[in-house]
Amino acid sequence: MTAAQSPASEFEYALRQIDGWLIPSGVSGVGAAVWHRGELVAERYAGEARTGQPVDADTLFALASVSKPISAATVMSAIEDGFFGLDDPVIDLLPEFHADNDLSAIPVLETMRPEITVRHLLAHISGLPEDIGSREVRYSDGPTLTRLTDAMCQLPLQTAPNEVVRYSNVGYAVLSRLIERHTGDEFWARTRSRVLGPMDLSDIVARPSADLLPRIATVRDAANSGTAVESYNSDYWRDLAIPWGGYFGTVRALVAFAAAFLPSNERSISLSTSSIAEMTSDQAGGIPGGVESGKVAWPVASWGLGWEVKGAKTRHWTGTVTSAQTFCHFGQAGTLLWADPGRDLVLAVFTNRTVTRAWTFFLSRWTTLSDAVASAVRQ
Repeated sequence: MTAAQSPASEFEYALRQIDGWLIPSGVSGVGAAVWHRGELVAERYAGEARTGQPVDADTLFALASVSKPISAATVMSAIEDGFFGLDDPVIDLLPEFHADNDLSAIPVLETMRPEITVRHLLAHISGLPEDIGSREVRYSDGPTLTRLTDAMCQLPLQTAPNEVVRYSNVGYAVLSRLIERHTGDEFWARTRSRVLGPMDLSDIVARPSADLLPRIATVRDAANSGTAVESYNSDYWRDLAIPWGGYFGTVRALVAFAAAFLPSNERSISLSTSSIAEMTSDQAGGIPGGVESGKVAWPVASWGLGWEVKGAKTRHWTGTVTSAQTFCHFGQAGTLLWADPGRDLVLAVFTNRTVTRAWTFFLSRWTTLSDAVASAVRQ
């Protein structure tokens, strides 16, 4: 970097990459923002959020699994409020957390269910499957969130607790039931009142009201396309407010959310320093694992509470330059959010196409963009 170049100008230059993502095999709309040293320093928008509607700072993208760190913060707030403990056995807190009547359950694994704690669910080390199968409940049938959660609470274990990192939507469904049972609050209502409200992040939403619908980006390649239950794009799906992947937000709001977990900015979130440290540091302890649906696995699969931790992972979506302490999350709707504490740096880059048919496209571009943004800062 020359003396004439500032980090801000380097960030702006790096974000120009997203203009090249607007190709037939790529995305139709994308927004990106960078937070550095306590402020938003660069942002860029390209393409259309929906037909005839350009992507801009007000565009609400489907966050998909980038919702999980937000939901994890809700769980941590309940722990700090004394409703239950991080290492409390889930089965003691939630009697319906069992698979006694499931013929596919493996008896020796089910004897280990009492070992599963709240920490295990948050860090994806419980042994629960990634998602519900069509044998239990089909999304195409339009189940209620209550029905989905009921079924997820009774799914059998696939591995022993703390054996592998097995990325799991199911674990977050169980956590949402736990919150509602012990706080008496509906999960999304508590998320707004305890996490997002105090942070003044009104541009992270679920169950969007009619006046917000024109701001929501239409997601390409969504599941159940063209039906009344189409993922992300249907009224039915948006109204579910799925805690493990149903929120919407702007890139500005999400860089501010992630920045709240950086040491320089943590006073902006109503969680203790110790809670933030546990959320953003490895809780898996060196075990292997990964994301089954993404066909991604690592010999050491670092994961925090809600946030994924980069650690020693290679071929990673946060690139090759970000530090091992980087915490992050990606979403199936084409969303990526990461924060590097060593650089006091956050990147959010959101699109409106799922990774389902374009994983190679996303992985290479997320990596290249992340490297350019991180390289603009000296550690």
